[in-house]
Amino acid sequence: MALGYVLSLAAEQDVEEIISYIATENIQAAYDFVDALYDSFEKLAENPFMGHVREELTSHPVRFWTFKWHYLVIYNPARPLEVVRVLSGFRDISNLI
Repeated sequence: MALGYVLSLAAEQDVEEIISYIATENIQAAYDFVDALYDSFEKLAENPFMGHVREELTSHPVRFWTFKWHYLVIYNPARPLEVVRVLSGFRDISNLI
């Protein structure tokens, strides 16, 4: 079965950076994180309007899903769902989208 989502190049890079960062402290935690992250992508693809709109951050047609501690999955709910970015909520989101 084909995936119901795609990752932008920026999202792929975001995921790689997050995994590398977590792996410096705990490799198993990095594996667990990535497994749960990709499960959340599938969940969002099945239910694309679960996330919320953040008009104060962007006028782009994207939604936001809070993942784990403080990460945001930023995605376009179109079919297939496009994961645009995966960012820490502590970053300057509006300038990175």
